[in-house]
Amino acid sequence: MSLTPESETLPARRPTLKDVAHETGYHITTISLALRGHSSIPAVTRQRIEGVAQRMGYRRNPVFHALSRFRQQGCVRAPSPRIAYLENFGAGSGRHRSPPLQAILDGARRQAELLGYQLEPLAVGEDDHDSHSLTQYLREQQISGLVLGAFLPGFAELALNWDDYAVAKIHSRHTQPEATTVGNDQLREVRLAFRRLSALGYHRIGLAVGRSDEDACGHRHTAGYLMEEAALPLARRVPPLLFPYNSDDVSLSGMIARWVRRHNVDAVLCNWATIREMLEGEGLQVPTEVACACLCLCEPVAPGLAGIRPNLYLLGERAVSIVVAQLKTTERGVPECASSLYVQSIWEDGASAPARRG
Repeated sequence: MSLTPESETLPARRPTLKDVAHETGYHITTISLALRGHSSIPAVTRQRIEGVAQRMGYRRNPVFHALSRFRQQGCVRAPSPRIAYLENFGAGSGRHRSPPLQAILDGARRQAELLGYQLEPLAVGEDDHDSHSLTQYLREQQISGLVLGAFLPGFAELALNWDDYAVAKIHSRHTQPEATTVGNDQLREVRLAFRRLSALGYHRIGLAVGRSDEDACGHRHTAGYLMEEAALPLARRVPPLLFPYNSDDVSLSGMIARWVRRHNVDAVLCNWATIREMLEGEGLQVPTEVACACLCLCEPVAPGLAGIRPNLYLLGERAVSIVVAQLKTTERGVPECASSLYVQSIWEDGASAPARRG
């Protein structure tokens, strides 16, 4: 028996962005940007999408519409919603944002703008926000989306009521919460670099990375390295060098040079972009005595430095996209089963690690 009187019919389902995307063949993000008049979408594409949407009877969801950027004659009539980009170093830490961290932030900011949000970097630590003041600020500013932007081990931590927020992390595996995490795949990167150096003719390849970086990425550098070394005879294995927290170039240079000489290392894998300068500063000739490759090539890169180039901009973009998706589906808190998303990197040859003869 029908529960609907014959004289009444159910209202037709209102077309959605997904329906417009299916009809036009464009991705749903492109549809959303086009219908907001975003300049990143070509005018011809915007006009076609707008025409299809109008023909289908599409109307914006009023809830999402209230969160979007309203523009009239170039003036913002209502502010864009904000996402907080949290970093645990700032005025009180005495440290500045490194080029890799700046690249991640730039990618996050660009994606937030494309999706109609503002990204606000906030520092946590001494002379900056603590957990209490940050909670108060987020509440006052009505910010419920958070990106933990590569928190550095050994610096300030956070204790928030995570159930109030949509959260994603970039690396930061050493710290709470157990949220969805985006990172470059250090395990794969080390294995890729190790195999490339082996193919170039190097036989005693050593890994030198910081304990801080290992804690932040879940020890994936050493995991990849030990996987490659397991296939080698004992005589060719080199113990990895894990240098202490807060090492500087001066102390680290001597440490690496002593390790190279003690173990007859002929190629060094290191995630510091100054690896060549550190080796040469200790009297080691690169590449005649020892080759080197950097596991994090990021502009500005020393000429001729071989190594792994990660897609750091994409890390920031993906983290913001995850938070926006949670905000739009009213998803808050830590997932029962947190997931990890890895962005792959590429190898670049360079004069610091040329093919060996003989």
